[in-house]
Amino acid sequence: MRTSKRYIVAIAAGIVLSLLAALSILKSMEGVASACIAGILTILTTYIWGETQRPSNKNQNQMP
Repeated sequence: MRTSKRYIVAIAAGIVLSLLAALSILKSMEGVASACIAGILTILTTYIWGETQRPSNKNQNQMP
C-alpha cells in the first residue's frame, strides 16, 4: 500500500472512531467509547509500524 493511501485510510478511520467515541460518551455508553479509543490507538500504532524503516533481512542472513 502506498504511503499516501495508508495515510488517508488511517485519518478516515481515526475520524470515524473519534466521532463514534464522542457520540457514545454523550449517550453514556462507556464500553463503546473505550473500544473506540482502543481502535484509535491501534490505528496509530499500525500506521507508525508501517512507516518505520527496518533493516533488510539480507544482512542478517549472511554468513561471516
